[in-house]
Amino acid sequence: MTDVRTQLGTVRGVQDGDVHRFLGIPFAAPPVGDLRWKHAQPPTAWEGVREASTFGPGPIQTALTEHTPKGGQSEDCLYLNVWTTNLDPSAKQPVMFWIHGGGFLNGAASMPLYDGTSLSQRGITVVSVEYRLGAFGFLTDPEVGANFGVSDWVLGLEWVRSTIEAFGGDPGCVTIFGQSAGGAATRALLSTPSARGLFHRAIIQSAGFEDYAVAGSPSYERARAATQRMKSALGCDTVDEMRVIEPEPVRVASLANSGIFPPQGQVHTPANLVWYPVVDGDVITPGFEGWPEDVPVMFGCTEDESRMFIRPDALYAHPEVRPEDAYTHDTLVNMARALGGDAADDIVKELTGRGLTPYEAIAEVYTAAVWHEPALATLDRFDALGRTLYYYRFARVSPGAEKDGTRAFHAAENPYVFGRLVPEGYYDDVDLAVHDAVQTAWTEFARTGVPSHLDGTAWPAYDTDNPHFTIIDDVTTSKPLQISPVTALIRAQRSDATSSGEDN
Repeated sequence: MTDVRTQLGTVRGVQDGDVHRFLGIPFAAPPVGDLRWKHAQPPTAWEGVREASTFGPGPIQTALTEHTPKGGQSEDCLYLNVWTTNLDPSAKQPVMFWIHGGGFLNGAASMPLYDGTSLSQRGITVVSVEYRLGAFGFLTDPEVGANFGVSDWVLGLEWVRSTIEAFGGDPGCVTIFGQSAGGAATRALLSTPSARGLFHRAIIQSAGFEDYAVAGSPSYERARAATQRMKSALGCDTVDEMRVIEPEPVRVASLANSGIFPPQGQVHTPANLVWYPVVDGDVITPGFEGWPEDVPVMFGCTEDESRMFIRPDALYAHPEVRPEDAYTHDTLVNMARALGGDAADDIVKELTGRGLTPYEAIAEVYTAAVWHEPALATLDRFDALGRTLYYYRFARVSPGAEKDGTRAFHAAENPYVFGRLVPEGYYDDVDLAVHDAVQTAWTEFARTGVPSHLDGTAWPAYDTDNPHFTIIDDVTTSKPLQISPVTALIRAQRSDATSSGEDN
């Protein structure tokens, strides 16, 4: 057992080898009752010693999955976790502040994948944070505001600033990082004035890019309309009336209005999501008022992002259905029209001309439209601001991912980042080396602001005149930026207003 005194009280964690872990530390008042749909409030101090050996409750899972948070789920969910090998307040270790993914509908910091042990053994103080999901975190209404989940991240970062030295961390060297919804969260914090000065580097993984070139994107208006539908479904005229309703009916109404049910003839994509950080002019403002000019950003995506979403056994729980039988040429045409606009016919011609099956072709256009092309537009936007950028593409396909067809799917990099290469047999010795390369890049970026290769050479910063990116595959190499034909066709559909406007 390990005791650490904080400003709110003493917490008692657990030591496992050289790693101290402190779990379920409250960083905000429980957002229940009158605090439902209010921005995060400071927690109450406690007397004596608070046990911090088990995770606190995770957020209510708007769309129920098999991944139940270890501490259960509750509206009372604003807890964080710390892993460190050094409790010396003068240690000044880099801090990495993890925001989990899950489409702002699911997920929890307590998921085994996000265990901070391996990262902490590289001299990092690791923090992971819970936050409100679905309508609990992202309801949008002029009566009460918006972006309640964003205020959770900000208060978590304020806790880091005031407390992390007690866990060996440096409040002046904080990296915010997240994947999927966590990547979008990281991007949102760049535009959150109240977060300015609370972080010093940012890593955006597989989300948080520009609006889609053709498809609609999450917005204030979309969330506002969904909130109105929720009020009607719950028989309420005001948000105050909704505050007294039990959590489960709210969860059900949140799910019904979440946007995860795809239009007829299409496959669900993140473009349909509703509960999301949005520009409200208060918490999140147009532009990047939360992003100091000296804060570098590292961001990227995986080679085969959409493979996570369109496997029949993953999305529809039908392992007996082969992908080749689940999707037809008509599905491809519908997806190309939804995501490629006027370029749909050329996209279909390009894909089918290579002899791809409808499943393979859908995977490519889905990945290009939702991830690869918006990431390129983000390069344009961030570079125009004169910021220091490092762009990567994760392309390693483990033996298990080759066998099950997921390849370098959405979230494929997370086991390498956190050193959680399980189950046995899914990864091999090459993956161990890739894990070393990934953790080296991530932690060196956290430490110095520059990601590096295993031999110590720096990744190239993005340069418009000589654009390079870093490919993480069996080996990690930096090379001239490459754009696929399908991505180029979608990129051509992006309007000048979208690519050069000032809104997020």
